[in-house]
Amino acid sequence: DIDSQMRAEEALRSRDEHLRSILETVPDAMIVIDAVGTIQLFSRAAERMFGISQDQAIGQNVRVLMPEPDRSRHDSYLSRYRADGERHIIGIGRIVAGRRADGSTFPMHLSVGEAKWGDRRYFTGFVRDLTEQQRTQASLERMQAELTHVSRLSAMGEMASALAHELNQPLAAI
Repeated sequence: DIDSQMRAEEALRSRDEHLRSILETVPDAMIVIDAVGTIQLFSRAAERMFGISQDQAIGQNVRVLMPEPDRSRHDSYLSRYRADGERHIIGIGRIVAGRRADGSTFPMHLSVGEAKWGDRRYFTGFVRDLTEQQRTQASLERMQAELTHVSRLSAMGEMASALAHELNQPLAAI
């Protein structure tokens, strides 16, 4: 009986280590908060993304990772959800702004899931930094605008050449 309990505990520890390893290597940031917004888990990717260590983040309200106006409104969002159960972001990914430890903000895609363990409720947020994606999109838009401008200039040059040809014919005849 003791041997089977020890094997079960070892299997549980092994599974816990495996899960922890997976969570630490996921490229998107993962943040787990409790029902009142206190950070319970903060992944390595979250440390890199927000510039704050796991030790500094755990125990703080998740508001520290948000710029205004979400920063001052977040607790009321959680209170409203606890009161009416209406989902505004849970299960629906959306683009929001994040705030790094240095105060700079960045665009991010946030997906939130909910879990209940006994009578306790937890929310898991997966965060993807969209800074590079938006930078690439802006660059593509700039290049598209330049291409359109060059195309217009080329068309104007062709039209000017045709107009000069048409004007030269009567002038040559005269």
